[in-house]
Amino acid sequence: MFVRPRLLVVEDEPDILTLLERILQEENYEVLKAPTAERGLEIIEETLPTAIVADINLPGMSGLDFCKRVKSQYPEIPVLFLSGLTDEFDKVLGLELGAEDYITKPFNVREFKARIKVMLRRVTQPPPKPATPSGQKREISANLFIDVLKRQVFIEKIEVQLTKKEFDILMLLASRPGQVFTREHILDVIWHDDANVSDRTVDVHIGRLREKIIVDPEKPPHVETVRGVGYRCNPHIVVEVVDA
Repeated sequence: MFVRPRLLVVEDEPDILTLLERILQEENYEVLKAPTAERGLEIIEETLPTAIVADINLPGMSGLDFCKRVKSQYPEIPVLFLSGLTDEFDKVLGLELGAEDYITKPFNVREFKARIKVMLRRVTQPPPKPATPSGQKREISANLFIDVLKRQVFIEKIEVQLTKKEFDILMLLASRPGQVFTREHILDVIWHDDANVSDRTVDVHIGRLREKIIVDPEKPPHVETVRGVGYRCNPHIVVEVVDA
Protein backbone atom coordinates (compact mmCIF):
# COMPACT_ATOMS: atom_id res chain seq x y z
CA MET A 1 0.00 0.00 0.00
CA PHE A 2 1.24 3.51 -0.78
CA VAL A 3 -0.31 6.64 0.65
CA ARG A 4 1.33 9.93 -0.33
CA PRO A 5 2.52 11.61 2.91
CA ARG A 6 0.65 14.79 3.78
CA LEU A 7 2.86 17.45 5.41
CA LEU A 8 1.63 20.57 7.17
CA VAL A 9 4.06 23.49 7.06
CA VAL A 10 3.47 26.28 9.59
CA GLU A 11 5.62 29.26 8.61
CA ASP A 12 4.83 33.00 8.73
CA GLU A 13 7.45 34.13 6.18
CA PRO A 14 5.83 33.83 2.71
CA ASP A 15 9.11 33.32 0.83
CA ILE A 16 10.24 30.52 3.11
CA LEU A 17 6.78 28.96 3.05
CA THR A 18 6.86 28.90 -0.75
CA LEU A 19 10.40 27.47 -0.74
CA LEU A 20 9.45 24.69 1.68
CA GLU A 21 6.39 23.87 -0.39
CA ARG A 22 8.51 23.51 -3.54
CA ILE A 23 11.14 21.37 -1.78
CA LEU A 24 8.55 19.01 -0.33
CA GLN A 25 6.57 18.75 -3.55
CA GLU A 26 9.78 17.69 -5.31
CA GLU A 27 9.68 14.64 -3.01
CA ASN A 28 6.08 13.93 -4.04
CA TYR A 29 4.61 14.98 -0.69
CA GLU A 30 1.20 16.61 -0.40
CA VAL A 31 1.74 20.02 1.24
CA LEU A 32 -0.66 21.94 3.46
CA LYS A 33 0.33 25.51 4.39
CA ALA A 34 -0.48 27.70 7.39
CA PRO A 35 0.93 31.19 8.15
CA THR A 36 0.03 30.95 11.86
CA ALA A 37 -0.18 28.30 14.56
CA GLU A 38 -3.88 29.02 14.96
CA ARG A 39 -4.53 28.27 11.29
CA GLY A 40 -2.33 25.20 11.59
CA LEU A 41 -4.55 23.81 14.36
CA GLU A 42 -7.64 24.38 12.18
CA ILE A 43 -6.05 22.50 9.28
CA ILE A 44 -5.14 19.58 11.54
CA GLU A 45 -8.78 19.28 12.61
CA GLU A 46 -9.93 19.45 8.98
CA THR A 47 -7.29 17.16 7.44
CA LEU A 48 -5.07 15.02 9.63
CA PRO A 49 -1.47 15.42 8.35
CA THR A 50 1.18 12.72 8.35
CA ALA A 51 3.79 15.07 9.81
CA ILE A 52 4.34 18.75 10.63
CA VAL A 53 7.13 21.24 9.94
CA ALA A 54 6.75 24.31 12.15
CA ASP A 55 8.69 27.49 12.78
CA ILE A 56 9.23 28.40 16.43
CA ASN A 57 8.97 32.16 15.84
CA LEU A 58 5.31 32.51 14.86
CA PRO A 59 2.97 35.48 15.31
CA GLY A 60 0.39 34.93 18.04
CA MET A 61 0.76 31.42 19.40
CA SER A 62 4.42 30.37 19.36
CA GLY A 63 5.64 27.25 17.65
CA LEU A 64 6.47 25.76 21.06
CA ASP A 65 2.91 26.26 22.31
CA PHE A 66 1.61 24.94 18.97
CA CYS A 67 3.69 21.78 19.38
CA LYS A 68 2.42 21.33 22.93
CA ARG A 69 -1.20 21.59 21.72
CA VAL A 70 -0.62 19.17 18.85
CA LYS A 71 1.14 16.57 20.97
CA SER A 72 -1.57 16.69 23.64
CA GLN A 73 -4.24 15.75 21.07
CA TYR A 74 -2.30 13.93 18.34
CA PRO A 75 0.84 12.45 19.93
CA GLU A 76 1.41 10.19 16.91
CA ILE A 77 2.00 13.13 14.50
CA PRO A 78 5.76 13.86 14.30
CA VAL A 79 6.91 17.49 14.42
CA LEU A 80 10.11 19.00 13.02
CA PHE A 81 10.99 22.51 14.20
CA LEU A 82 12.48 24.91 11.67
CA SER A 83 13.77 28.18 13.08
CA GLY A 84 16.40 30.88 12.96
CA LEU A 85 16.81 30.59 16.70
CA THR A 86 20.18 29.17 17.72
CA ASP A 87 19.69 29.26 21.49
CA GLU A 88 20.25 25.74 22.82
CA PHE A 89 17.45 26.27 25.36
CA ASP A 90 14.83 26.65 22.63
CA LYS A 91 16.07 23.53 20.87
CA VAL A 92 16.01 21.44 24.05
CA LEU A 93 12.61 22.82 25.09
CA GLY A 94 11.15 21.98 21.70
CA LEU A 95 12.38 18.39 21.94
CA GLU A 96 11.11 18.10 25.50
CA LEU A 97 7.66 19.16 24.30
CA GLY A 98 7.63 16.19 21.97
CA ALA A 99 9.14 17.43 18.70
CA GLU A 100 11.02 14.70 16.83
CA ASP A 101 13.69 16.91 15.27
CA TYR A 102 15.03 20.44 14.94
CA ILE A 103 16.88 22.24 12.14
CA THR A 104 18.01 25.87 12.00
CA LYS A 105 17.80 28.48 9.24
CA PRO A 106 19.55 28.82 6.90
CA PHE A 107 19.33 25.12 6.23
CA ASN A 108 20.85 22.72 3.74
CA VAL A 109 18.12 21.44 1.40
CA ARG A 110 19.56 17.93 1.20
CA GLU A 111 19.82 17.71 4.98
CA PHE A 112 16.25 18.99 5.35
CA LYS A 113 14.94 16.37 2.92
CA ALA A 114 16.89 13.64 4.68
CA ARG A 115 15.51 14.59 8.09
CA ILE A 116 11.97 14.63 6.73
CA LYS A 117 12.43 11.14 5.27
CA VAL A 118 13.77 9.80 8.57
CA MET A 119 10.86 11.35 10.46
CA LEU A 120 8.28 9.95 8.03
CA ARG A 121 9.83 6.51 8.12
CA ARG A 122 8.79 6.21 11.76
CA VAL A 123 5.10 6.63 10.94
CA THR A 124 4.81 5.17 7.43
CA GLN A 125 7.02 2.10 7.62
CA PRO A 126 4.80 -1.00 7.82
CA PRO A 127 5.24 -3.18 10.88
CA PRO A 128 7.21 -6.41 10.42
CA LYS A 129 5.20 -9.43 9.36
CA PRO A 130 4.91 -12.16 11.96
CA ALA A 131 6.85 -15.34 11.34
CA THR A 132 4.84 -18.08 9.68
CA PRO A 133 5.53 -21.76 10.43
CA SER A 134 7.14 -23.56 7.50
CA GLY A 135 4.65 -25.11 5.11
CA GLN A 136 1.71 -22.98 6.33
CA LYS A 137 0.02 -20.07 4.59
CA ARG A 138 -0.91 -16.90 6.44
CA GLU A 139 -4.59 -16.19 5.84
CA ILE A 140 -5.48 -12.64 4.84
CA SER A 141 -8.83 -11.13 4.07
CA ALA A 142 -10.08 -9.88 0.72
CA ASN A 143 -8.35 -6.97 -0.97
CA LEU A 144 -9.61 -3.55 0.00
CA PHE A 145 -9.40 -0.78 -2.61
CA ILE A 146 -10.10 2.87 -1.70
CA ASP A 147 -10.49 5.60 -4.31
CA VAL A 148 -10.01 8.80 -2.31
CA LEU A 149 -11.06 11.29 -4.99
CA LYS A 150 -14.26 9.45 -5.88
CA ARG A 151 -14.82 8.36 -2.26
CA GLN A 152 -15.45 4.80 -3.38
CA VAL A 153 -14.57 1.54 -1.63
CA PHE A 154 -14.26 -1.87 -3.30
CA ILE A 155 -13.89 -5.36 -1.83
CA GLU A 156 -12.65 -7.83 -4.44
CA LYS A 157 -13.70 -5.36 -7.17
CA ILE A 158 -17.23 -5.10 -5.75
CA GLU A 159 -18.21 -1.60 -4.64
CA VAL A 160 -19.32 -1.18 -1.04
CA GLN A 161 -21.69 1.67 -0.15
CA LEU A 162 -20.46 3.58 2.90
CA THR A 163 -21.85 6.65 4.62
CA LYS A 164 -19.67 9.77 4.80
CA LYS A 165 -18.67 9.04 8.40
CA GLU A 166 -17.94 5.38 7.68
CA PHE A 167 -15.72 6.34 4.74
CA ASP A 168 -13.88 8.97 6.80
CA ILE A 169 -13.26 6.48 9.62
CA LEU A 170 -11.96 3.87 7.16
CA MET A 171 -9.63 6.42 5.55
CA LEU A 172 -8.28 7.43 8.95
CA LEU A 173 -7.54 3.84 9.98
CA ALA A 174 -6.19 2.82 6.56
CA SER A 175 -3.85 5.83 6.46
CA ARG A 176 -1.62 4.08 9.03
CA PRO A 177 -2.19 0.32 9.11
CA GLY A 178 -1.32 -1.24 12.44
CA GLN A 179 -1.50 2.02 14.37
CA VAL A 180 -4.12 2.08 17.12
CA PHE A 181 -6.49 5.05 17.12
CA THR A 182 -8.31 5.76 20.37
CA ARG A 183 -12.04 6.45 20.39
CA GLU A 184 -11.30 9.97 21.59
CA HIS A 185 -8.95 10.57 18.67
CA ILE A 186 -11.50 9.27 16.17
CA LEU A 187 -14.16 11.52 17.70
CA ASP A 188 -11.84 14.55 17.47
CA VAL A 189 -10.92 13.91 13.83
CA ILE A 190 -14.28 12.78 12.45
CA TRP A 191 -16.80 14.66 14.61
CA HIS A 192 -14.61 17.54 15.81
CA ASP A 193 -16.26 19.34 18.73
CA ASP A 194 -19.76 17.92 18.35
CA ALA A 195 -21.06 17.62 21.93
CA ASN A 196 -23.88 15.30 20.85
CA VAL A 197 -21.61 12.32 20.13
CA SER A 198 -19.85 9.94 22.50
CA ASP A 199 -17.50 6.95 22.49
CA ARG A 200 -20.53 4.76 21.82
CA THR A 201 -21.07 6.64 18.54
CA VAL A 202 -17.64 5.47 17.36
CA ASP A 203 -18.42 1.86 18.33
CA VAL A 204 -21.71 1.90 16.40
CA HIS A 205 -20.11 3.32 13.24
CA ILE A 206 -17.19 0.88 13.45
CA GLY A 207 -19.67 -2.00 13.82
CA ARG A 208 -21.61 -0.96 10.72
CA LEU A 209 -18.39 -0.41 8.77
CA ARG A 210 -17.17 -3.89 9.62
CA GLU A 211 -20.41 -5.47 8.48
CA LYS A 212 -20.11 -3.76 5.11
CA ILE A 213 -16.48 -4.62 4.34
CA ILE A 214 -16.37 -8.21 5.62
CA VAL A 215 -16.28 -10.98 3.01
CA ASP A 216 -15.32 -14.12 4.91
CA PRO A 217 -16.00 -14.31 8.67
CA GLU A 218 -13.33 -17.00 8.93
CA LYS A 219 -10.60 -14.58 7.84
CA PRO A 220 -9.10 -11.69 9.88
CA PRO A 221 -11.18 -8.48 9.78
CA HIS A 222 -9.98 -5.31 8.08
CA VAL A 223 -10.73 -3.30 11.23
CA GLU A 224 -9.53 -4.76 14.53
CA THR A 225 -10.49 -3.87 18.09
CA VAL A 226 -7.66 -3.32 20.54
CA ARG A 227 -9.40 -3.99 23.82
CA GLY A 228 -9.42 -1.04 26.19
CA VAL A 229 -7.68 1.24 23.69
CA GLY A 230 -9.43 1.67 20.34
CA TYR A 231 -9.29 0.45 16.76
CA ARG A 232 -6.76 -0.16 14.02
CA CYS A 233 -6.58 -1.32 10.42
CA ASN A 234 -5.19 -4.87 10.25
CA PRO A 235 -1.56 -4.38 9.08
CA HIS A 236 -1.49 -7.76 7.32
CA ILE A 237 -4.45 -7.16 5.03
CA VAL A 238 -3.96 -5.95 1.46
CA VAL A 239 -5.17 -2.35 1.31
CA GLU A 240 -4.69 -0.08 -1.70
CA VAL A 241 -5.44 3.63 -1.51
CA VAL A 242 -5.50 5.72 -4.69
CA ASP A 243 -5.73 9.51 -4.52
CA ALA A 244 -4.66 10.56 -8.00
